[in-house]
Amino acid sequence: MPSLLENRKTSPMLPVAALLTATRTIIDTGSRMIYPLLPVFARGVQVEVSAIVSILALMQFLGLAAPFIGRIAEQRGRRFTILLGLLLYVAGMMSVFVLPDFTGLAIALLVGALGRMAVGPAIQAYIGDKVPYHRRGLYLGFVELAWSGAFLIGVPAMTWLIANFNWQAPFLALAILGVFSFVMIGLYVEPDTPVVHHVTFLPALRAAVSSPMALAGLCLGFSISAANQLVSVVFGTWIEASFGIQLAALAVAAAVIGMAELTGEGIVTGFADKLGSRRLVLVGVSGNILACLLLPLTSVNVNLALVGLFFFYLTFELSIVATIPLATELSPGTRAMYLTMLIAAVTLGRALLTPVAPMLFASGLLANCLVATGLNLIAMVVVWRYITVK
Repeated sequence: MPSLLENRKTSPMLPVAALLTATRTIIDTGSRMIYPLLPVFARGVQVEVSAIVSILALMQFLGLAAPFIGRIAEQRGRRFTILLGLLLYVAGMMSVFVLPDFTGLAIALLVGALGRMAVGPAIQAYIGDKVPYHRRGLYLGFVELAWSGAFLIGVPAMTWLIANFNWQAPFLALAILGVFSFVMIGLYVEPDTPVVHHVTFLPALRAAVSSPMALAGLCLGFSISAANQLVSVVFGTWIEASFGIQLAALAVAAAVIGMAELTGEGIVTGFADKLGSRRLVLVGVSGNILACLLLPLTSVNVNLALVGLFFFYLTFELSIVATIPLATELSPGTRAMYLTMLIAAVTLGRALLTPVAPMLFASGLLANCLVATGLNLIAMVVVWRYITVK
């Protein structure tokens, strides 16, 4: 039974969590707007879409550097790392004004990605430090609403700015909002005391994965993200191949995915602390297995296919968001380092399976879904056998 003292300690975190969620929404908007607006930015810097796609691929592998940033959070503190990440993000966004060409856009995407890589895990670690585990699902789920919020609110706002000004306008708006977040966090987020158990990087890395449970968490992140990528890369092609080229259907599919993400995040926010994050991960992964097996059967009707996509992305988002509060307790002594290693594992899963997805799709969506099912089964086994945190 949580004590009254614990509840009083966590209550001041509500406005802080709201501020951190708003900050994450700004950061995530800069990432999520690139995909739907890819042709617009390509025309703006006068290059082929494939040139920007190559930068997006580089961004994926950039995630493997996350543990180095996690070390900063362990040495200098979570708040310091959040502020550092915001500075990087603002610098990246402003680069398109210094260099209004492909080079400037590439710098904006890569430096902005580094900033996002610093901010996200540092926020999660900060909440993990400040909030008891029995309330952590609520707070971390609330912060993760930023991901769908960026897609449902941020991207339309950036589209409006482009329509009324030019392709650079979203970057200026995000830079200004980033500066505002920097000031607000500097004023209202309490500084934290760095906890350094190891002086050098490699001992800290080993300490973060010194238990089978910590390794299982990384395997979980890798497997579910890899499974998701196998479908995410080809679902647009699948819709076009099954129902003809329907731009309206693709637009609706994007909205369906956004609503599925929001629903999954909402479930974690509302129920993770009541049911346990581990249980929600198992529910999400088992649901995603079912979604993988059913999705190829929905190609007979576009509306049925959209329902299938909603269920697929709902169960994935439930899995990945429930993994975050669970992960904050898998290596609590090196929390920030471990969370950035989880980011690296998730990134590696996406990066390695991205080129595999089109090759499998040559045999039909069922091939992608069967391999995704196998990856999800691996995730279920490692959670069931090795993770004891509830």
